[in-house]
Amino acid sequence: MKLHPVLAAFSILLLCGLGGCRGDGLKMNYNAADISTTPDEHTMLAGFAARNELSDGLHMPLNTHCLVIDSGADKVCIISNDLMEISPDLSLEWRKEISEKSGLPLDRIFMHCIHTHSAPRNGGWRCEPGGSNYTHKERLHKVLVDNAVKTITDEAAFRPFRMEVGKAQTSINANRCEKETGPVDRDVYVARFLDEGGKPVVSVVNLACHPVCMGPRSLLVSSDYPGVCGKILRGAWGGDVFQLTGAAGNMDPARGCKMADYAEECGACLADSLLKVKFEPVKESGVFKVVNDTVSLPFRIAEVTPEAIIEHAEEISKWDKTVSATWKDDVAGWKDQMLERYAQGKVHNTLDFTMGAVNIRGIVFFFTQGEPFCEYQMEARKKFPGRTVFFAGYTNGQNSYLPSAHAYEYRKGYEYEIDQMHVYIKAPYPLSETMPGAFAGAIEKTITKAL
Repeated sequence: MKLHPVLAAFSILLLCGLGGCRGDGLKMNYNAADISTTPDEHTMLAGFAARNELSDGLHMPLNTHCLVIDSGADKVCIISNDLMEISPDLSLEWRKEISEKSGLPLDRIFMHCIHTHSAPRNGGWRCEPGGSNYTHKERLHKVLVDNAVKTITDEAAFRPFRMEVGKAQTSINANRCEKETGPVDRDVYVARFLDEGGKPVVSVVNLACHPVCMGPRSLLVSSDYPGVCGKILRGAWGGDVFQLTGAAGNMDPARGCKMADYAEECGACLADSLLKVKFEPVKESGVFKVVNDTVSLPFRIAEVTPEAIIEHAEEISKWDKTVSATWKDDVAGWKDQMLERYAQGKVHNTLDFTMGAVNIRGIVFFFTQGEPFCEYQMEARKKFPGRTVFFAGYTNGQNSYLPSAHAYEYRKGYEYEIDQMHVYIKAPYPLSETMPGAFAGAIEKTITKAL
């Protein structure tokens, strides 16, 4: 018996209303877990060489956030930690552990840090047994991995979702070396992941600004302005909120590094901008794609040799304008370590960077290692007009600043990033002035693949 077309259509609508139709098939799961210090833990905080005392309290909690998207045929895990950084080696170690315990391929796991300078260090001698940061790092490791594995593997918790995106402007950031005239990106992007009833499950904020409102005089553990902003938005929107820090290599809070009250001010200002956003719904297209790439960034010489290392060390050890009073000793230590690594076959002629992109219903989330300058994300977004591109540095290991072409030309104020940082990140040579073109080209290529 044939149904009348009108009756057939009504039947389909009725079935959808009863739960028979489930959008485009994409599902999500999300969890967060606390990775703050406990009241009896006094740790060395990361990020400021001028800070030499242990933490003495908690301003804003630290969390590890895990968002997993499942297409049925593929999954991706996006982790954002309220930490300054995780080294490339440690990030790889923890991602491998998550992969082994969850069954999710390693290249489907992106581990980001928001780069707050008010979180405990998780590397170095203070994290060894008996060190001030040892117990925190051990707990951080377990909580971070367990939270990610649970979020990936708890199939019953996955649910269909809707998305909406918005864009705002902020005044909280500025170019840290060229306060008045330097490049600055004040765009703030936000993506909200909603349940089927339209209630936010989690919102993702993307901004290029160092979370350093709390400077070296502050001894409080904190997620800095992202934590303050997130607290306000959670109260207004519901659900959870986390940040993906953008290309913030040359982006600082507009008034520099101060104390906790400045983090409160900047977080509230950012939240106020986002509360005015008019969100646009994202079509449930079913588009889902994950891309991983590697870019080989050039050094100033084509081949790194022991002779080149020794000659370079002799030259730069004579410099007067340096980042540290121990510069000569630092250079000597760098030279010895590079020569040892060369003898072990561990010195390469390029600095290899990993990057990747996740396309969720046409919204692109781009990830890269290192600390790029803001021009990279501004240029990338210009190359893809009409597209929404979230840009996140500090992912899968923090291993180098990436100055822009403008920085190489301007130079004043960027001496550390251009000429000195290789000594401290243990790279065998400074990056070439041709690096910005290579890095920008790789960004465009990766995003293009994801689209």
